[in-house]
Amino acid sequence: MRPELTSTTARRTWVMTRHTLVLLVRDPGTPLAYTVMSLVLLTVLHPVYDRLAATPGTPGIVQAAPGIAVMFTLLALDVAGQLLLSERTWHTWDRLRSGPASPTTILAGKAAPLITLFLIQQAILFLFATAAFNFPLAAGTWRLPLLALLWAACVTSCGLALGVHARTQGQLAAASDIGALTITCLSSCLVPLTVLPHWVSTVAPATPGYWALHGFQAAVTGNTQAYAHSTAVVAAITAAALLVSTRGIRR
Repeated sequence: MRPELTSTTARRTWVMTRHTLVLLVRDPGTPLAYTVMSLVLLTVLHPVYDRLAATPGTPGIVQAAPGIAVMFTLLALDVAGQLLLSERTWHTWDRLRSGPASPTTILAGKAAPLITLFLIQQAILFLFATAAFNFPLAAGTWRLPLLALLWAACVTSCGLALGVHARTQGQLAAASDIGALTITCLSSCLVPLTVLPHWVSTVAPATPGYWALHGFQAAVTGNTQAYAHSTAVVAAITAAALLVSTRGIRR
């Protein structure tokens, strides 16, 4: 690619990123609420994991903190989708698609601030879990932040895919809320699979939350094989969601 084309693409991406960042900063209520709610829920639930549901030899917080992190990142699907759906509400969607920015540039500009937001949300939760409940953050070394980045990208990609295809606020809300709650329940983010009906264990691997949860746990327990498997699945889901989003923009 010629240098001038690269420079133009980078400039367009930055303009899109800056615009998205302004929108998020102007209305931080939902992400802030999810962050506070996650800390409250972790405080309430971690003793339950310690007493009843912890894997033998594994502190309950190792199961509780990743589960809550995955859950509240999923609940923010509508935040990602809203950034694209707003373009329809403002009647700028057709102009955005017909402009000089490519679908990849549009998605990159929308995704970068969201990924940063979700990373901050996860970081606050894990730091709080470390300070308050001795979550073994240091044991995660490079693995924990890498998976946090991949998971943030995965949720962002899925949210943008919803935003591309949703036509109304009601459609987006229904898809994101039902999807987030279903994935949360089936992936054992709130309740471990050992105490759920047997059929849940069968369908759990079909959800992205399952792989994110087990990847976070593997990151701090040092299970390199499970970690590698989880990161590969999360990355594949992210790529698939981006492909769906790109094709949706081109229609």
